[in-house]
Amino acid sequence: MVIERLAYLERIKPYVGKNIIKVLTGVRRSGKSTLLYLLKRHMLAQGASEANMLHLRFESAQLADVKNDKDLTQYVYEHIDPKKPICLFLDEIQEVEHWERALRAFMVDCDADIYITGSNASVLSSDLATFITGRYVTIEVFPLSFKEFEPAYRVAHPKADNREAFRAYVVQGGFPFQNELDFDQDASLHYLDDLFSTILLKDVVKRNDIRDVDMLERIVRYAVAEEGHLLTTKRISDYLKSEQRKVSAATVTNYLEAATQAYLLYRVRREDAVGKKMLSFNDKYYVVDQGLRQALGLNNVANVDQVLEGIVYTELLRRGYKVNVGKVGDAEVDFIVRRNGETEYYQVSYLVADEQTRNREFGVLAKINDNYRKTVLSLDEFPYSVDGIRGVNLVDWLLE
Repeated sequence: MVIERLAYLERIKPYVGKNIIKVLTGVRRSGKSTLLYLLKRHMLAQGASEANMLHLRFESAQLADVKNDKDLTQYVYEHIDPKKPICLFLDEIQEVEHWERALRAFMVDCDADIYITGSNASVLSSDLATFITGRYVTIEVFPLSFKEFEPAYRVAHPKADNREAFRAYVVQGGFPFQNELDFDQDASLHYLDDLFSTILLKDVVKRNDIRDVDMLERIVRYAVAEEGHLLTTKRISDYLKSEQRKVSAATVTNYLEAATQAYLLYRVRREDAVGKKMLSFNDKYYVVDQGLRQALGLNNVANVDQVLEGIVYTELLRRGYKVNVGKVGDAEVDFIVRRNGETEYYQVSYLVADEQTRNREFGVLAKINDNYRKTVLSLDEFPYSVDGIRGVNLVDWLLE
């Protein structure tokens, strides 16, 4: 069963048939290739002709000879008529050297409707910005949201309710291939362990010519383990020094940046929630999917507060928010989010039933003196609301 990713299709639809490149980016195996398939199916169902469509997957051995822009241009013009409107689906385009030159030629010479996917932000953003300024739109694709995961999980496990499905989501995360494994936990985690290695080697090491792979993996694993905690390069360097591995702060910074460019990690800036100023130290990092965390040998259930925070962070990105973490005096605001000129504040906690936790989570939001919406997300079955700060059940929020 293919999971219909309707939210992404709705975001792409306004650009279908337009002479603008549609760029689907995101971590490897997040579902970009499936989205191309679903989009093509939708277009054919709406009456589009397949005669001048071309769907190329550049990681396929069948396209091993398409190595650069000249090869790509020749291949396309051999298989479709450039004098008629053309529709191209180009999957993992970064495998083709100087691909951006070919796309610019298609845009200039043809009536072209082009869709591309890629798994490295640095390659796509720099090359597109240089060669095709203002003629592309980027849509970031994430692993399954819980709203997508839950119905698919319940098909494989008909007796499960949404709370049981959420417990599976906390451990296994949302990479779509789990659907092919009937969401079997052991099989899924084995797959995710291998996927982590593939992302690291193909999208981080290869793209950045990194020689010390062991050091890279240690740094990324540490950032994943410390997800949601304030990190500095010095702290990571000191940790590695205690492990008898000496590394400079500059190397730590470069390796973390390479992991973010592969969409494996997300770096989140901090701001003063009262003074509205960005802070220049102690960022946080979140892994793209919590299943990877469990697959690396970490215990998502034992560290459920960190994991819930990571789930909420990724969901806010899916919903189109710009996300920062905040500071109010000595206290931390989990997320300050903005979209369409509006600001919201979120705290995330496992449970807030006891008074001490409730005072901490609601109290930090109460210190922010503005009228924007403030929300505490938790797994409490009957959430509390305090002085205009709403409490919301996290599972219900994810299913909105």
